[in-house]
Amino acid sequence: MKLRVLGCDGGRGQGYYSTGLLLDDTVLIDAGTILSALTVEEALKITDIFLTHSHLDHICELPYLLDATFDMRREPLRIHAQKETIDVLMKHIFNWVVWPDFSKLPTPERGQFTIHEIKPGKAYQAGGLNLTPIEVNHTIPTVGYKIADKQASIVFTGDTGPTKRIWDVANESADLKAVIVDLSFAIKEQYVANVSKHMTADDLANELKKLNVDCDVYAFHYKVGQATTVGAQAQRVMHFGRPVMHLREHETLYF
Repeated sequence: MKLRVLGCDGGRGQGYYSTGLLLDDTVLIDAGTILSALTVEEALKITDIFLTHSHLDHICELPYLLDATFDMRREPLRIHAQKETIDVLMKHIFNWVVWPDFSKLPTPERGQFTIHEIKPGKAYQAGGLNLTPIEVNHTIPTVGYKIADKQASIVFTGDTGPTKRIWDVANESADLKAVIVDLSFAIKEQYVANVSKHMTADDLANELKKLNVDCDVYAFHYKVGQATTVGAQAQRVMHFGRPVMHLREHETLYF
């Protein structure tokens, strides 16, 4: 399984790119970074986008993608999301006020994308991968994903505070190679993490006690300006004797 990190930060700024994880060149998890990291030709290879939730840093480049690839796709882009996320996209983004409804362009019969509702706990197939959304603990309806091919699986928590079900799924995965987990705030901002339902390194240390599998752990979603502090605090958190690593923009990992 090839994972290309287009973006993995909890905001946008110089040197910061919000979440977009490209799997095997064709399946994208979240749309916070797409064309900021890909050429149009590379972006045209994306067949499916699975969204975790509707916060802006996870959807912000989706409108630009559809604009840049307008009428160039042989098949519509398939967007997979929970109903609550779909409702936000169609009511507040693709509403002809903020952005055109590209599901009806260039014609109502041949739009640029189709919508596919997903439900937590049900597996979906795309690009040779098996993706299972898992409900997590955020301020709005949000899922993480277990992503598997024939050789390995990884778990991506998406945006979450302390949670439970996703660790149960991880522990049930015999071929688990890595977990990518929310770590947004420095420890001194614990209150902000609590109310926004994200995590600090202290939270992460407690959460990893729930993970019984010996696998790599990567932290993502550092807030703008906090990468150095939060990254250093993350590396003091250990899992099976190894420090938590931080996911890096533009790197490619293989599992």
